[in-house]
Amino acid sequence: MDRRDFLLVTGASLTLLGLGQGARADAPKKEQPVEKANPKAPPAPFVPGSWTLVILPDTQNYSTYYPGVLRLQMQWIVDNKDKRRIAYVLQNGDLTNRNSSMEWKRVDRAFRILDGVVPYAIVPGNHDYSAGGTAKDRSTGVNKCFPTSRFAQWPTFGGAMEPGHIENNYHLFEAGGRQWLVIGLEWGPRDEAVQWTDAILAKYPERKAIVFTHAYLYNDSTRYDWAAKGDAQPWNPHAYKTAGGVNDGEELWQKALRKHANVCLVNNGHVLGDGLGFQVSKGDAGNTVNEMLCNYQMKEIGGGGWLRLLEFLPDGKTVQAKTYSPLYEEYETSPDNQFTFTID
Repeated sequence: MDRRDFLLVTGASLTLLGLGQGARADAPKKEQPVEKANPKAPPAPFVPGSWTLVILPDTQNYSTYYPGVLRLQMQWIVDNKDKRRIAYVLQNGDLTNRNSSMEWKRVDRAFRILDGVVPYAIVPGNHDYSAGGTAKDRSTGVNKCFPTSRFAQWPTFGGAMEPGHIENNYHLFEAGGRQWLVIGLEWGPRDEAVQWTDAILAKYPERKAIVFTHAYLYNDSTRYDWAAKGDAQPWNPHAYKTAGGVNDGEELWQKALRKHANVCLVNNGHVLGDGLGFQVSKGDAGNTVNEMLCNYQMKEIGGGGWLRLLEFLPDGKTVQAKTYSPLYEEYETSPDNQFTFTID
């Protein structure tokens, strides 16, 4: 099924995408232009024998204005599951924009395309909390849309921190001849969530660990650090004063992640500007920890359908990061969107 056929089947017409004369009056009035792929940097080819981890950045604008784009992304993942050996999908939070029932219904409809086909993990972002998505408290529609029972039947689902709450969850799977642990953490993890993370990482020391949460790395390619930088790094979890307390990226690193030799990748969304960042840190055991920010919500059409694809090469150490949009059917190959990194 090609892109146009899919949009017709799902009812996502040009009007729904905000491109026709009948576009929604309350749609965003001004968005940044799409950055086209650099013709001097061709897309890196998929290396046979690799497996893929798909990162689905903030979907909040899709759930509000462009639900057909979100379904298109899901269908592309399903259609390419075998070709690209897609093992898992991680959604970085801000599933919705205003934590509304309409948005959660749209998110639910999209993710059902993956159910039973490609396993996935989700975390809530600040826009998934409180009336209007203000993150004043931790009331959220995420557990109605994604009850733990939705994941319990999967052999890869490890569990959640609290019964009936998916906000903090972990998954166990095998890919590329290696055992993996994925931990998903709530927006601005509370102290108990950080302690739980510490315990899960210690429980599975033999598994390479990937941790993802909504806010961790800033677009200056350093961790969010309220104590040292405060408002110089906008949108730090501490600035929202979410009830129950929060930990930012630096606090999560110091209290849990740096202590475990199995941590190799930390990923997040949330941050605006160019929405991109990357740095490499060293854990206490000397292990390499790759920290990556990717968020495309500022682009045209609520994010342009852009996905971050992490292709783990058959050498067992090289990861090829690529950025692809099934909406435009093209790659973004600028240095911040196409690069390689290594894991120990």
